[in-house]
Amino acid sequence: MEKINNKKQVLKFLGRIFLFLLPVILLAYPADVFISKNLEKSVVHVAGEMIVWTDIYDGKINADIAIYGSSRAWVHFSPSILEDSLNLPAYNFGMDGLNFTFQYFRHKQYLKYNKKPKYIIISGDLFFFEEEDGFYNYSQIMPYMLFNSDYFKNRETFKVYNMFSYFIPLYRYSGQNSEILRALIYALGLEREKPYRVKGYMGQDLQWTGDFEKAQKEKKQIEVNINEKIKALFERFIEECQADGIKVIIVYSPEYAGYREFVANRNQITDTYKSIAEKYNLTFLDYSEDSISYDIGNFYNATHMNKRGSEMFTAKFASDIKGIIK
Repeated sequence: MEKINNKKQVLKFLGRIFLFLLPVILLAYPADVFISKNLEKSVVHVAGEMIVWTDIYDGKINADIAIYGSSRAWVHFSPSILEDSLNLPAYNFGMDGLNFTFQYFRHKQYLKYNKKPKYIIISGDLFFFEEEDGFYNYSQIMPYMLFNSDYFKNRETFKVYNMFSYFIPLYRYSGQNSEILRALIYALGLEREKPYRVKGYMGQDLQWTGDFEKAQKEKKQIEVNINEKIKALFERFIEECQADGIKVIIVYSPEYAGYREFVANRNQITDTYKSIAEKYNLTFLDYSEDSISYDIGNFYNATHMNKRGSEMFTAKFASDIKGIIK
C-alpha cells in the first residue's frame, strides 16, 4: 500500500510540473515563429546572408545564371551587369567566409524551392576546398532550421548546433540576445537600413586596407589544404548539374598580383580547378593574371576587389562568355 501511495505522489508531482510548464511549452513555438519571421527580414545582418536565404525560401528567384562561391563571389560578380550584357536574369549566391560544403547545401535548397538555372558560375578561390574550423556567421540559418528535416540531415555541416536546436522551439535562441533584439527592432518597424545586397551582390566602396602588408609581416607564406571529401563533393555537384542539364562554368576572378607568391601551393589549387574542368569538359576562365590584378586601386584587400574593380571585371567576364551563354 505504501508503494502505491508513493507512486501516486510521484505522478501527482509530475502532473503539477507538466501543468506548470504547459503554458511555457504552448508559448514557445509562437514566440519562436515571431522571432524567426522578423529576424529573416534583416537586410544587413550577417553580411546580408538572410536576404538570400529568404529569397530562396520564398521561391522568389527567377535566374538563368546563378553565381556560387565565397565572399569573392558576392563582391566580384554584379548580376545587373551580367543581365544587361547577356539578356538573362542572374542572381549571386556567394556565401561570406564559407567553403563549398556550405555552398552545396544552399544550392540544394535553391533548387528545391525555385526553378533551376541554365548556367552556374563557380567562383573559385584558394580556400574553396579547405575544411572549415567552424561555421562563420552561424546565425544566418536560425530563422529557417526549426523542424526542417533538410537542416537536421545535414547537421554535421552546421557543427555549432546540437540536435535540440532543430526540434525544441527557442532552444537555439538561448543566449542569442542580439538576434532577439534585432527581431524586435524589425517587428516594431525601427529598422531603416538599406539592403546590404541586391540579387545577392554588394559592391564594396572601399580603398586598400593594408591588411595584406600586415599578414606578410606575420608570415612569409601560407599553405592551403585541399580536403579530398570537399573535392569529391564538388565533382558530385558537377555530375548532378550535368545530369540536370545545368551548364557549369568555373571562374577564378582577379586577385592582387602581389598575393600570388604569398600562398606556397597556389599552383596546386589552380591546377585542381584545371584538372576538374578537363575531366568534365567544363570552361575554366582564370583572371588571376589579368591587367585588373596589377592595379591596387581595384582592390580593398589582396583577394577582394572593390566596387570599381568588380564592375570592371564583371563587364569583361560577361563579354568573354557571350559565346558560351546562349
